[in-house]
Order: sequence, then structure tokens, then C-alpha cells
Amino acid sequence: MSNQRILFVDDDANLLGGIVRQQGDDFDLTTALGGEEALQLIDRQGPFAVVVSDMRMPAMNGIELLKRIREVSPDTVRIMFTGFAELDSTIEAINEGHIFRFLAKPCSGKDLAAALHAALRQHALIAAERELVEGTLHGSVKVLSEVLGLVSPLAFGQSARVRAIVDGILKRVPIRDQWQLEIAAMLSSLGCVTLPTEVLEKKLDGESIAVEEERQFAKHPKLAADLLNAIPRMEHVSRIIQFQNVDINVATVDGIAVPIECRVLKLAIDFDLKERFCESPLHALNELKENRAAYDPTFFAALDDFVKRERNFRHVKLNFHEVVQGMVLAEDIRCQTGTLLMSKGQRLTGSAIRLLENFYKNKSLSGPLKVIVRSDAGDVEQEFCPLGGPSAEIPLTPEIPLPPFDMTLSDI
Repeated sequence: MSNQRILFVDDDANLLGGIVRQQGDDFDLTTALGGEEALQLIDRQGPFAVVVSDMRMPAMNGIELLKRIREVSPDTVRIMFTGFAELDSTIEAINEGHIFRFLAKPCSGKDLAAALHAALRQHALIAAERELVEGTLHGSVKVLSEVLGLVSPLAFGQSARVRAIVDGILKRVPIRDQWQLEIAAMLSSLGCVTLPTEVLEKKLDGESIAVEEERQFAKHPKLAADLLNAIPRMEHVSRIIQFQNVDINVATVDGIAVPIECRVLKLAIDFDLKERFCESPLHALNELKENRAAYDPTFFAALDDFVKRERNFRHVKLNFHEVVQGMVLAEDIRCQTGTLLMSKGQRLTGSAIRLLENFYKNKSLSGPLKVIVRSDAGDVEQEFCPLGGPSAEIPLTPEIPLPPFDMTLSDI
């Protein structure tokens, strides 16, 4: 059921009571006496589909209230309801609060009901568009990332690992429109398809490469950003990818603001590179702590908690027929000639499993596969709380299913 809730805000309790009596049978109404109470309600019970606010209220007027609501709940449809219709205040309200309708007191019950119905329809359109755009983009990106896995397994493996780390951070520190960061993580290595495989392998393995090769590698975020920038609604995603390696203290590059999401993506990429060469995720985290000042403290605290709670992995060897969709590779898969087929960290989709099946059938692959499963969660000294307030409960359920059959544990 779509959101149909409407919040009326006024400093006149009698007027609010009259509106509830008049319109309460036809609409899901909530009332607030003033701007501060309205913001508290939105924080506790929001978002609302529609907010109708009086213009002149003590402490916080309607313009300021609707402007702040737009910041915290951009999809909420906003209506100004007032007995003072000065031209200047009307223009300011429309410009600052992006008002959908401006109603003058007194307003008949019929006109008010018509405005509320129109506002609810507008909210439904906004919600439907957002769902369509985000769903379509996610589906398209999923296909694109699977193609990337076929074209450049090494690049796709890195993107898959980075996406998992980003997801772990965002579970602890949610951000607005985080789907854009999720897509950016999935495609963070897209530009690497232009690099020779041997160059990318040496770079990710920490080996030295020639100056010209280093220059080529440094261009991959911009190449990916240029590709994505041509897709509608992907402009912000392209900027996150373009500035994925920018230092935390840099606010703009060539006059373009660096998105805050870049801080999360850079942290995830750096941790992934550390983890490739360390004995365990905890060792990688401890090495990263040596340069902790280079990262956003809130996001680093989230990474710290994520690693300690959810990256307590162990590796198991399974025969191919025991592998199921959703498992994650614990090592690179190479054919008998040494060609990389799939990279460590890649989550096995249905198409990836079918591809592996073909490799086994034509004898390009043999023997068991090493995959990652979660160890039993250990005791955690305290729950994660990035800002020092009441701690949020973090689910400890495994993201990777434990196979329901016998397995041989490998050395970690």
C-alpha cells in the first residue's frame, strides 16, 4: 500500500481540530502544533506523503519548515496554507520550499479536499518514477556487471569485493539515496576493461609497473565516468566513480564538488587491496589503521565493526556439483593454461555457474572449488555506534549460505 499519510502543521489547535473533523473520514491525517513538533513527528513517524503548513507560525515559519522538510524528505509533496498571501512571501515559499500548491484561508472543504487528492496523486507519481528508475538502473547495472565478469574477471572480482564492503559500511551508516553508491561500487572497476590483463594483475598484486602503465591505470575511473555520464540519472554515480581515489581533504576537482560517497568507496577499495596481501581481514584492518587519518572517522568506525562482526570467514573446498548460487569464490579460478576465468571475491550467479559447468565439461577445469563461508559469530565487546549515541542492533546472520553437506576445511 502506498503512503497516503498527510501532516497538517499550524499553531492554531482549534483550526487543526476543525480540519480533522472535516477531512478525517476521507484522509489519513496527522497534526502538529508548530514547526518543531512537525520535524519531530517526521523524524519518528515519517516520511509523510503530503505536508500542509501554515505560513506564519512562531519560532519557525512555514517557508523554513517546508525547506527543511524538502531536505530530509524530498519526495514529500508540500502545500502552503495561510491567510497572509503577500506576493513576496508567496514567491519565497515557492522558490525555497518547492511548493506544490498555495492555498489561502479561508479555504472551502471541497477545495481543500481537491488539493489533498491532487497532492497524493503527485506523490504516487514521484514514488512510481523513483521505483521505476532505481529498479531499471539496478537491473541494467546487474547485467552490465555480469558482462564485465565475462570480459574482465579480475576487474569484476574487485568490484564484487568492493561492493560487499560498501554494503557492510552502509548497513551501519545509511546515507541518502545510497543506491547510487551501491551502483558506483558495482561499476568502480569498469574502466579497467581497457587495461591489458597483465597490467591489471600486476597492479592488484602490488607489483611495480612501468610509468606509462601507471598512467593508464590512473585513467580508469575517468574512463568509466565518461561512459556512465551519458546514461540518464547516472550523473552522480559517474562522479562517485571518477573521484573514487580523491583524498578526503579535497572538496572540489576542476570546479566539480567531490561527492561524500567517494569517502566510502575509497575506504572500501583501499581495504580490499590490503586484504589481498594480509593473513586475514583483521590483519588488513590493523594495517589500514596505521593511516586512519586519511579516512572519514564515521565510515572507518563502520568498517571496523563490519570486519569484526561479519568478515570472520573460513574457506571450504567443494566439488562443482555442491556449489550453489550466491556463494563467493575464495581464490581466483584459472584454466589449465593459466588464463583467469573468475576472480577471488566474485559471487556466483546462475550464469557464472553455467559458465563453470561448461569449463568442467570441456576439461578446462578440474578439481574442487574453494569458496567462502561465515564462521560462527564470536562475542562482540560492544555494539556499533558511530556517533556515540544509543547503539543500533546489527544483524549477525550470514550473507553467504552454509552448504548443507559434508565439506573439507582448507587451511586459511
